[in-house]
Amino acid sequence: MKFFTIFQMFTLTVILVVGATASAETDKDEEGLPLWELGLGLGAVHQSYYTGTKQSRVILLPIPVPVYRGDILKSDDDGVRAQLFKNKRAKLDISMDFNAQIESDDVDLREGMDDIGNIVEFGPSFEVLLGETDNSRLHLNLPLRAIVEIGENGLDSRGFNFSPHLTYHRDLAFADNSWVAGVSLGPQFGNSDYHDIYYGVGAADATPNRAAYSTESGYSGARLQLTLKSNNRKRLLLGFLRYENIDGATFDDSPMVETNENLVVGFLYSHYFFKSKQRVHRK
Repeated sequence: MKFFTIFQMFTLTVILVVGATASAETDKDEEGLPLWELGLGLGAVHQSYYTGTKQSRVILLPIPVPVYRGDILKSDDDGVRAQLFKNKRAKLDISMDFNAQIESDDVDLREGMDDIGNIVEFGPSFEVLLGETDNSRLHLNLPLRAIVEIGENGLDSRGFNFSPHLTYHRDLAFADNSWVAGVSLGPQFGNSDYHDIYYGVGAADATPNRAAYSTESGYSGARLQLTLKSNNRKRLLLGFLRYENIDGATFDDSPMVETNENLVVGFLYSHYFFKSKQRVHRK
């Protein structure tokens, strides 16, 4: 059970980070790109169990990297999404995020508390192109997502979050390969139900060293993400660094917080082994 949820977390974390960078593949071939591809590779990630705890985990796993370029449903360099609208300056998607379950026995601050189930976030994401040059792009992203916890008792609605951010991408070329560097920065906001997942302490979980705590809606912290990716017809190479800071968040005085910082580092290499014969052009 534990291996399965860690596998889910890492696979979707990689999909998320891939989606945070602009496309590095080109469609100069008149035949276009395969409708679908399947890559197999190896990935590694180091991250805290949640932002606020000093305890972390290192995961090294073989993972699949699926690519699908349908008219509406897509899983590609722009992430996993249902594309509802797109023109030269803006697009509207239904996108998602994911955080794996936390077994409270693994985190000292949560000793004796219930485990946290898998957290799925989904909702509309509006993206506006603010400016571009021949080799760079600046976007404003406005994702608003509902939160659902998947646990032993089924599905449970856990509020919503809003994470507006600016993303800058620049095309690079070295070692005879095309690369895309990305920088993303922005604040995060959530309601009390969402904050309560990681930072709330119910009366039944209070101890002499862990006071009961009720969270409030509002500011959740800030996130800075750096990515470097090269993606061509044969393979995907990706490295990323994500820094999160919850100083000033509405819950930064929670007994579940022992540090205001979190650093996530990851790497992925994947080779595309399977491709469809049907070709499509990027839109």
